[in-house]
Amino acid sequence: MRKFARGIIVLLLVTILGGVGSYLYEYNTIKDMYKSVAQLYVVPGEANEATLRAENGGLKDDFSIVLNSDVVLSAAKNLAGTSENLKKYLTVNSVANSNIIELVIVNPDQNTAKTYVDAIAATAVKTTTIIPVESIQILSEGTSTGDSFKPDLMLKTVRLTALVALVTFALEMLVLFFYLAFRKRPEIEDEYYDYEREYGAKSKKRSNKRFENDYIAPNVSNDAIVEFDEYISKSNKEKEAVETEAKAEEAVAETEAKVEETVAETEAIVDEAVVEAEIKTEEAKTEEVETAEKAEESVVKTAKTETKEEPKLAEVAANEDEVAESKEVETKAEEKVEVKKKKLKIFGRVKK
Repeated sequence: MRKFARGIIVLLLVTILGGVGSYLYEYNTIKDMYKSVAQLYVVPGEANEATLRAENGGLKDDFSIVLNSDVVLSAAKNLAGTSENLKKYLTVNSVANSNIIELVIVNPDQNTAKTYVDAIAATAVKTTTIIPVESIQILSEGTSTGDSFKPDLMLKTVRLTALVALVTFALEMLVLFFYLAFRKRPEIEDEYYDYEREYGAKSKKRSNKRFENDYIAPNVSNDAIVEFDEYISKSNKEKEAVETEAKAEEAVAETEAKVEETVAETEAIVDEAVVEAEIKTEEAKTEEVETAEKAEESVVKTAKTETKEEPKLAEVAANEDEVAESKEVETKAEEKVEVKKKKLKIFGRVKK
């Protein structure tokens, strides 16, 4: 159905374009023509009234036959001073319900048309001996308006447009026949073929004449249509599942990357804290060592003085107590640092 609609659209477009092209072609090809009209008044007479009157109330075609005869046209050519065939330019009309006859000359030149029609009118006045009438008089001489026209422009345009449309239709039919005669089997990826490959055995009873790569269109029954819709729906769901899984994997990868960055930042902060704690511990140790050294120096000085004063011994004992307390403080500080290290290691493992 789509191919048929496309063919109709192409035919319409080509016909429209062909019509426009035909009009332009005919307009530029047809020469401009000029018209000159002269009128004759005929007085039939009472005796000839019935024989010369036509059914439409005008005069019979006898006048047209006589005025187009060689006798009248030869005399008109001599009067106009030309050797052209005036018959191809002349048209004789009988006006209904009147005694008037119109002589019409169409020629590419306005003056020539007037000259010819006046010559024919002057000759027609002398034909009373051929047609039995009382008299023929010139009612009006040939007109000279100067308005040009293109004869049969629309008629020729329509004919040429119809020819273009006919040729286009014939070409479309030829292309269609070639397509039907030489078209290839659809590709394996075609949805209809996939449907037939999976569900064809259920919807059709063709076992002997069906091969593996045969293409068979789906059955038009309601069951087959329902199965085909289910197959398409299933394919769409599988595609959506694959896309959802891919998006989930991307989200998981992004989350893991963020966690790793957070853990790395945390480890860097912990390392900095450990380094600062170690530095502070070393500084405390250094201070305690200096205090102990000063205490030992004071003890040595006290021993050298060999004084037995109890206040001095009490000061030495107090210094020794201070040394012992400083060692205890140092031991507790080291234990606290070890505990902090263990806690930081456990915290880092949990984060990982």
